[in-house]
Amino acid sequence: MFRHRERFTPEREAELLKPFLESASIGGILVVNQIKPQLEMALGREMALSSVYKLLHRHNWRKLAPDKGIRKAILWHRKTAKNSPKRSPKSARTGPKTNRSD
Repeated sequence: MFRHRERFTPEREAELLKPFLESASIGGILVVNQIKPQLEMALGREMALSSVYKLLHRHNWRKLAPDKGIRKAILWHRKTAKNSPKRSPKSARTGPKTNRSD
């Protein structure tokens, strides 16, 4: 399989990911921010984070979890939505709008 702008061969990618995938397969967590520096060292220059995710995708790793900041934002949103004031009956009006000139 030919890839444009290939940085590593598929065999080299598998070799670099092997320790991370082994630890993740026995219950560990695969942290992209730990993998990225290792890949950059092997490559000899910086890589985009999206390239790391694509590399993982090529090796059938698709279990992605949101980071802590996103989870906190979701919990905050749920909490504030429950505590928000009720809408006034005027704003809850349904049906077609009519132009009233009262």
